[in-house]
Amino acid sequence: MKNFAHLTFCLIAPTLLATTLAPTCTAQTSENAEKAASPVAYVYVSRPTHVDGFAASAEGKLTPVKGSPFAGITLSHMSVTRKFLFGPGDDGVTIYGYSIASDGALKKVSEIDSSKYHVDCGNIGPTQIDSKGATLYNFIETCEESSHVESYKIEENGELQFLGWDGGGDYDGLSFGLLGNNKYAYFIGGSSMYGTDDFVFERQSNGLLSGINATVAAPKPENSADVYDAFAVVATDSTDHVAMILQPETMETLFIDGPPQLFSYTADSAGNLNTTNNYKDAPVTLHGGAMSISPTGKLLAVGGADSRFKGFQVFHFDGGNPIKPYSGLLQSKTEIDQFGWDKSNHLYALGGGYLFVYTVTPTSIKEVATYSIPEASSVIVLNLQ
Repeated sequence: MKNFAHLTFCLIAPTLLATTLAPTCTAQTSENAEKAASPVAYVYVSRPTHVDGFAASAEGKLTPVKGSPFAGITLSHMSVTRKFLFGPGDDGVTIYGYSIASDGALKKVSEIDSSKYHVDCGNIGPTQIDSKGATLYNFIETCEESSHVESYKIEENGELQFLGWDGGGDYDGLSFGLLGNNKYAYFIGGSSMYGTDDFVFERQSNGLLSGINATVAAPKPENSADVYDAFAVVATDSTDHVAMILQPETMETLFIDGPPQLFSYTADSAGNLNTTNNYKDAPVTLHGGAMSISPTGKLLAVGGADSRFKGFQVFHFDGGNPIKPYSGLLQSKTEIDQFGWDKSNHLYALGGGYLFVYTVTPTSIKEVATYSIPEASSVIVLNLQ
């Protein structure tokens, strides 16, 4: 109805005041067309020799940005602010920074040798940036089987200034969750939840992450002789909630004694994670290797951990309340490695050399397109809204 009224105005205007109203109509039409063509997000995908950059339309269609593919950029993982893209290089020590132009083009602006701040043997990444775009955090897993997190201030020109590091524990580097309120970060270990492999960090006023003495509550499994095993992958929403995958195991032998289940936790003012969920209302899920909560905080995507558990699922997420099943298994023939969301309800699922794009809302799920991107290893979404 709105478009019809606009069209009628354009047709009758010349009869009344042709010299003044006709240009106005043309300007409005051009403005609407330009707005419709404006991307809602830039989507970047890393490959062994370059990074592909795409502009995402409001319908979820992807078109290459100017200059893409960006040759000579080899990143194992990517993080973005409104102005910069960062990622660890394939040399295992260097973190690179690239400016993001208004049209989505990338240009190298910085690099820093992280080995200056830790032993020069080990793996760097993944990286993550706080919700304000002020600090970059780099996970380090050393050859001595010790791990820590480095904190870097992001300067105005894209340079990284080392702030310090903390850690020294033995925890996995699949992912770590930084709360959207920027207060605490969580690294969940890959063994039973006695607290020995769960690390809580507090974000200081200058951005530095420092380890604190906080706890992650362990729900009771159905079998009293079991204990829950926490998968080393978490997802956080924009406030103070953390989604986690737990699996029951026998306490003495740590043999699997049930399927993985999804639990939602809430952080208190001291950083402790607590849950009101229990084994009865926690839904069964995949052996998660990737998880991501939508910008609205209403949806949770979970991908399979390895070649034995392919595809992904979408769940309803509601803060600290029990997570609810939503979709069935999607893309069941493909191992999903990473997710990204834009603010126009699009979910990007990367795996098996493909980028799958879906429109996902709390009431509908629709596949938009599939893009073949051989050897793709990482995806990141920069929202422009």
